Amino acid sequence: MDKEKYLIFGEDLTTIDVDNVDTSAAVEVQTTTSLVDPVTLLDTDSGTAGVIEVQIKAHANHTFGSAYGSPTAGDYVTINPAGYTVHDTNGKITIITAATDAVDGVTTDTSTNTNNDFRINLLKHIDGATLSCFPASKFKGIQLVNDTTADLYFEAGSGDIDDVDVILVTHGAGKFKQLVEMVNDAMSSAKGGAAVDFFIGGSQGATGTSIADVSFNGNPAVIGNIAITLD
Repeated sequence: MDKEKYLIFGEDLTTIDVDNVDTSAAVEVQTTTSLVDPVTLLDTDSGTAGVIEVQIKAHANHTFGSAYGSPTAGDYVTINPAGYTVHDTNGKITIITAATDAVDGVTTDTSTNTNNDFRINLLKHIDGATLSCFPASKFKGIQLVNDTTADLYFEAGSGDIDDVDVILVTHGAGKFKQLVEMVNDAMSSAKGGAAVDFFIGGSQGATGTSIADVSFNGNPAVIGNIAITLD
């Protein structure tokens, strides 16, 4: 019996800005579903494992630990993973003050919330949120949406026979034909049992990060991003 082949899809890695954070009571930054949906997929290891990058826009009223030198006001500074903690279930990030950790800590402006701007960058895909793997045998078809987008359909992983999992592909203008050929070639590219990276988005816009896309066969359809909707 032939072994199953899988196509792997990943959405672009995302960035969120959380500005004007009031740190008078607690130095906490709440992540949102724009970064990871749901945020409960973040946990205590998200920083140390390199899943997220936490940055703060330097301000004259901030005090930085010795690890950061003397940041220029207005620049985003990446906080070392030892300088913050991530809640195990709610995606909340707590910044450790420089008074508590003189090396990796950062003390924010506790009197003026507009001086506390944070940026959270997603550096790795999280299975179930931004990354999914679909059996080639479950492929149901492809449909043109418009000149730059198309839907790929797979049998619902939930087992619901009345629904499908959908991947909305954003591709180059007029590249639907190339997308269809790309899907066909990916499914017939190797013997069964293989996993094919069809498109896994990176991140080119996040401050301090540059992660290239991974695509199949040189990306002839010029795929720019995908969006996964599971049943």
